[in-house]
Amino acid sequence: MKRANILNGSVFPHSLRIQCPVLGRHPKNRVMTLFRTLLAAVVAASVSSAPALADGPRDTDRAFRNKEQGRSMPLPKIEQRVLPFMGGADYLGPELNGGTYRMKFMQNGRVIWVDVDPQTGRIIRRSKP
Repeated sequence: MKRANILNGSVFPHSLRIQCPVLGRHPKNRVMTLFRTLLAAVVAASVSSAPALADGPRDTDRAFRNKEQGRSMPLPKIEQRVLPFMGGADYLGPELNGGTYRMKFMQNGRVIWVDVDPQTGRIIRRSKP
């Protein structure tokens, strides 16, 4: 790079500083800018991956493990036991809520929640329609 006359403390030609401000700076500043950029990237990557590492076992994993170990009935069997008691309500699907299955039904435009013991298939509680 061609050296220009030192004017206002500048050792680089004026046009280079305007066209590419990063290259026109002192080399030490370029290293610090690069360091800050890399540091910001590392911090962003570590923060975004932290929630994935902090999550415990998912409900589906826990339900599968309980069924395999005999602590819970298979979901289709539980559904077969509960559906006859729902009087024609539309079955929308299950959720695992702590240690119980929560089954969601719809009847006359209202949602009905039914909590079922996964070991016995017995209805524990039912919301009012």
